[in-house]
Amino acid sequence: MLASELNGLKVYAAAMKMIGNVVDEIIDPQGYALTDLEVKLQKNAARTIFGERFAFGSPKVRVPVSTIDKIGDDIILKFTIDQLKEHIQKT
Repeated sequence: MLASELNGLKVYAAAMKMIGNVVDEIIDPQGYALTDLEVKLQKNAARTIFGERFAFGSPKVRVPVSTIDKIGDDIILKFTIDQLKEHIQKT
């Protein structure tokens, strides 16, 4: 699978709760490895994770590839939305 094929895939937290879509990939130039996915969060997921309302659009976050459980037609993460708070980084 090419990294560009990940763009647009839906991202689900554990228990199949959709959190957003992949908009980009972050690659470590030193190790030539995919390290994170940049995900545009849905408003409900953003509110749950950050506890704030977003007037314009939704935030993008970096989701480490270590949090991915499965990749297929969609991406499923190992953690629930509440657990993701500890693993993601707002961009």
